[in-house]
Amino acid sequence: MTETFIELIIADDSNIVIECIRHWINDSPEVKLIGVVHEIGGLKSLIEIHESAIVLSSLHWILKQGKAKISPMVCKYPKVSYALCIHSNDYNSIQGLLEMGIKGFFGDESTREEMIKGLCDIKIHNYYMASEILAEFMEIKYKGNSFNNLEKAYLTKREIEILELILHGKSSKSIARSLNISKRTVDGHRAHINIKFGVKNAAQLYKKAGSYLFTF
Repeated sequence: MTETFIELIIADDSNIVIECIRHWINDSPEVKLIGVVHEIGGLKSLIEIHESAIVLSSLHWILKQGKAKISPMVCKYPKVSYALCIHSNDYNSIQGLLEMGIKGFFGDESTREEMIKGLCDIKIHNYYMASEILAEFMEIKYKGNSFNNLEKAYLTKREIEILELILHGKSSKSIARSLNISKRTVDGHRAHINIKFGVKNAAQLYKKAGSYLFTF
């Protein structure tokens, strides 16, 4: 159990989305549902009281309410984190959503366990991307050569693959199996990644790597 539970606000007008999230977080000791809102006015009232909550909604709801209305709230209450459930055909929207201040992304393939882990990651590390979204997003960034500093541009394609797996809690042994390479090779890549990011261990890398994804 986390040291302090997660205060979760569901912001959506789809009963399917709401009930799915309710079902997934039911009986979870890490998450406490503090409210469900259908309109932006109700959301504003709740986050004024719960300024460290996580707001979970769908991209459809964000677009329906209007990014121009959501963005000022993101700026005014910086301790509140926003996460979205998005579909695979929404991946191209991620760049704009990141710039807007959205910190978490759950995809079509996300499971209950991944949602709980993702919410915990947002609480602790201030970001989360589901595996399939992270893989697609990093591939787009890599191919587009849109990195804006040396440490990003200097990562090799293999290091990007390994970093992706590290960010999802995979051990060197597990990464070696996934990529069909030796554990010694993985450890070598991890050492190079640590040097390039200026960190000494996995915990420091996990924290700093958030800037790799969320600073543009």
